[in-house]
Amino acid sequence: MTQTFPGSLVRSQYRDREYGLRRTLIVGDLLAITLAIVLAQVLGGSEVPSVHTLWYLVTLPAWTLLFSAYHLYRRPVEEFSPSLLDDAQRIFHALIIGTLCIWVFSKYGPVDQATLAEIVVFWVSAMILTVSLRWIAAKINTRIHGPRRVLLIADGADVTAMQRRLENHPEFQMQLSTVFDQESAVDGAGISVQELEACLDLERIDHTIIRLDLDWLPPNLADQLMYSCFRRGIRFSAYPGPRSLLLPNVSLVHIEGMGILTHNPPILSRGDRLLKRCLDLVLSSILLMLFSPAMLLIAIAIKVDTRGPVLFRQTRIGKEGEAFKVNKFRTMVPNAESMTEELMRDSSDPDWLNIEDDPRITRVGSFLRRTSLDELPQLWNVLVGEMSLVGPRPLSERDALMLTGRQRHRADLAPGITGRWQILGRTSIPFQEMVEIDYGYVTGWSLWLDVRTLLETLPVVFSRRGAN
Repeated sequence: MTQTFPGSLVRSQYRDREYGLRRTLIVGDLLAITLAIVLAQVLGGSEVPSVHTLWYLVTLPAWTLLFSAYHLYRRPVEEFSPSLLDDAQRIFHALIIGTLCIWVFSKYGPVDQATLAEIVVFWVSAMILTVSLRWIAAKINTRIHGPRRVLLIADGADVTAMQRRLENHPEFQMQLSTVFDQESAVDGAGISVQELEACLDLERIDHTIIRLDLDWLPPNLADQLMYSCFRRGIRFSAYPGPRSLLLPNVSLVHIEGMGILTHNPPILSRGDRLLKRCLDLVLSSILLMLFSPAMLLIAIAIKVDTRGPVLFRQTRIGKEGEAFKVNKFRTMVPNAESMTEELMRDSSDPDWLNIEDDPRITRVGSFLRRTSLDELPQLWNVLVGEMSLVGPRPLSERDALMLTGRQRHRADLAPGITGRWQILGRTSIPFQEMVEIDYGYVTGWSLWLDVRTLLETLPVVFSRRGAN
């Protein structure tokens, strides 16, 4: 069965969209650097404009080349969709190199040597302005062209998962336009390349995604479709079936034209673990001090609202399978546990309790859950080392028993207050998919991934996306 999803037609192909965005980004970057130069000179007490200002502006083309070297105008092939955080990381590095060059230019060039204050002001303002103007440029480009229209060739389960992911992440700027699944194959003949090419043209597709191991696809269809996409300037993506092949610790190695997926062992060094623990200690201590007044007010509100304890403490399975007591503000009635088995019949996921209107939740508890304030006491779990700020979702003993095989590797790291599951949909994610997301986080851990997850958690919490 072929499905066409509603949405306004895009007036240009992928190539036109990318060229337009690239031009807008270049203009925005040059404007940001110019404003940063002027701001640094004004705050440094220099006369603006002056001959020195003009000399600094001569370096603008070099900034474009530097940003281009950091893939800030053409996304690396491994990036599925543009991300402001990915850009911010590269901008951070590029500005450090560029600012050092500015300092050398001011020291040995035809201008007065820049002071330390001017250098700092330039770097900070350039970072803020560049990221801000790039965000505006992306919004303008999306407003002009609309979201990227996606052609997906997959089975039913993948279609549902992809549609939910795109709905949960408007920042991807992608819209599922047309889907070909197994029912699209008529009389066993499969899908023809001509049919797909007609779809590419009629639906103005920007991005094609195909699953490679589908037995109902004609031989060599992926190769032919890729060529058709390239001729039209359309981005093409393909993925193998098993999710285990697509984890962050997988790298693609080319041997004389043959692409080989290589799995690197998911091993964290002592230095990595120490770095992660230091981040937890510093941030959890600061956050506990900042939120102490709010936590006191929440405790009073809970006592006034219903009878029972302020804190809810329940056994969770932590790092290396060790049990611990997780601390949360109580959001349910005191006899909530006795109601669980009956409510499981109405759960949208047979593996765990996930219902929209949970009768066990109190009035104050409903507010705490929507705002995620009920999780503030877990900062103490982080401080004592039972949890981490970022990590796999803490599972109950019942849920932990359902893990099999490599899924148990998610216990290599301490569970987190937030994690990739929080970013990707929270309670809207099915249990088995959440486990796979956690396993991917553990095998691909990096300090930047933790920092990025913390930053991405903020808009998720404020938008209350996926909150139950």
